[in-house]
Amino acid sequence: MEKDEAVFDTRPVDADAEANSGPIVRHLEVDDKNDDAAAKFLAQVAARPDADQLLAPATDEEIKKILRKVDPIVVTLCLFAFLMGSLDKVAISQAAAVMNFRTDLGLVGQQYSWISSSIYFGAIAAIIPSLMVMQKVPANYYVATQVLIWGIITTAQCGAKNFGAEMAIRIILGFFESVISVAFGIIVSTWWTREEQPMRTAIMFTTCSSIINGIISYASVSYTGHAIKQWQLLFLLIGSITMLWSLLMFAFLPASPMTARWLTMRQRVIATRRMGTNHTGVLNTTFKYKQALEALLDPKTWLVFVINVLINIPNGGLSTFNSIIVASLGFTAKQTTLLNMPTGVFSQIAAIFFSWIARRTGQQTYSAMASCIPPFLGTILLYVLPRSNQGASLAALYLAYFYWAPYIIVMALVYANTGGHTKKLIVYAISYIGYCVGNLIAPQTFQATDAPKYTTGVTTMMVCWAITLVLLFVYRFYMVYLNKRKARQLTEYEAVARPDDLLEEWQDQTDMQNPKFVYAF
Repeated sequence: MEKDEAVFDTRPVDADAEANSGPIVRHLEVDDKNDDAAAKFLAQVAARPDADQLLAPATDEEIKKILRKVDPIVVTLCLFAFLMGSLDKVAISQAAAVMNFRTDLGLVGQQYSWISSSIYFGAIAAIIPSLMVMQKVPANYYVATQVLIWGIITTAQCGAKNFGAEMAIRIILGFFESVISVAFGIIVSTWWTREEQPMRTAIMFTTCSSIINGIISYASVSYTGHAIKQWQLLFLLIGSITMLWSLLMFAFLPASPMTARWLTMRQRVIATRRMGTNHTGVLNTTFKYKQALEALLDPKTWLVFVINVLINIPNGGLSTFNSIIVASLGFTAKQTTLLNMPTGVFSQIAAIFFSWIARRTGQQTYSAMASCIPPFLGTILLYVLPRSNQGASLAALYLAYFYWAPYIIVMALVYANTGGHTKKLIVYAISYIGYCVGNLIAPQTFQATDAPKYTTGVTTMMVCWAITLVLLFVYRFYMVYLNKRKARQLTEYEAVARPDDLLEEWQDQTDMQNPKFVYAF
């Protein structure tokens, strides 16, 4: 096992020590298996001749300067990659509604629903093995590689001739798209503090794919050539843009604050040490089976799983059948394409607004509950309004698209409330599987025989929102209970703790193991 010495603590023992000798440097060993990678990085920094300058307390201006670098680079790279992954899921609805996709592939009955769902079968099968690989290799290159491959597979859909071929392509596509949401969750917990995470999550996990989809779809619908079909052109364009974006990710996305080439060494130190207040760690390359078992036995893991299933049944239903529902209102192909564009805007506005409310008030669970009300109301209106009332039905559909806000706030809670690198991977993966299961169930609730009102699907969405509200309250109650238990654990810890040992901040501990961990709610 590789060992490094000179692990530091910048807190002085007393005022005289601070005045006479500056930062205290403790000499302790770093255990690569049990300590976070940040401990090794900071130990190496402490051994440098300029350690005092590098380890000096950060000023507010320095932190703001770092964020002005990090936000445009990391958020933008992840945002657009996530957008392109979402775009493929939205585009198939557009292709089915106005580009003869179903007719050209000879789809009948529920075959289109199964094609829409198939990507999630691949994602569920691949997510945990993929994350185990990512833990061992540079995460930035691994993620960029996944984006490149899924861009290639997206273009391969142009060659599908029937139901079987398209099913196979989309299952394989799910293998490579699966890691993205979880990897970006790791990135959020690695770069930003708990207070900063909700807003970055809302921006990074963008739903503005409907705008890009509207532009590309409109161009595809306007295509009148005969070399390829309109839906083939759509997938060709999406795949090509995705592949090009992956090259930027290879060039600029860092694996962690410790390796960001576009930060100075002083900025890397500050960016890394800021994460100590999260108590969730930065990186550890050892897969720990005890942490994995803790993740599986943790009640909040499964509570979030069920919440994600329920939130994403409306998500999957709207994403898959939105264009078909809009077309059923009597609009033309081009009108349907343009009317789909605002859906993502409404979702994005809702996510940012309620994430802002969560940060301002510090009441994440109440904010999540409040954010469930608009889509719940929109779904009720979608159920009771006749399709002949075009304007009101369209407004109800747009209101239903506020569904993304509760999902974003819940995921921000997951990032804030999970410690230990292996446990984070497993919990994030199970949360993502909940997302996939919801999206798998949703298309099956929209039966072809129910068109154009799709009563079963809309009723299912209403039930999901009602149960979600109850479970969010249960989650809040459980976090309050855990914090009371943590208060007792902290009292016992402080009785024996060494106040000058900063290394404890960088042990790879789970939220349950760390006595200083406080759950957000």
